[in-house]
Amino acid sequence: MARLLFDIFYDEKCVSEDALFEWLRNPDQSETEGHSAVEISTKDFFTWLTQAETEVEEGEEEWENLILVS
Repeated sequence: MARLLFDIFYDEKCVSEDALFEWLRNPDQSETEGHSAVEISTKDFFTWLTQAETEVEEGEEEWENLILVS
């Protein structure tokens, strides 16, 4: 369920990537147990998001190299 919500939040631009990663890196100390459960269920989401970011950065570098060569 949490994974679906994270997908919707991301797709609909309700929550920024930065905010999602901030939530992952800095859990609220009063919600440690709940945070851990959600973190486990959204692991694939964050893996996908990290890979997508890397692919975009690599694509931008390739585009910049094409412009410099031209």
